[in-house]
Amino acid sequence: MSVAVGCENARNMITIKEIDCPGCGDDIEVFVKDGRTAGEAVCESCGYTVPENMHLEEV
Repeated sequence: MSVAVGCENARNMITIKEIDCPGCGDDIEVFVKDGRTAGEAVCESCGYTVPENMHLEEV
């Protein structure tokens, strides 16, 4: 049972990743949960918005 709880906690964990902005190439910090963005992220340089619930491969 404790192994299943550990897997559940790992899956629900939110991490911060830096990606290249598709608009200007600058870094954007995005919050990621289970391979998808958790909340919107906005580029500070050009204002490009990464929407919530997107796969990182789609950005």
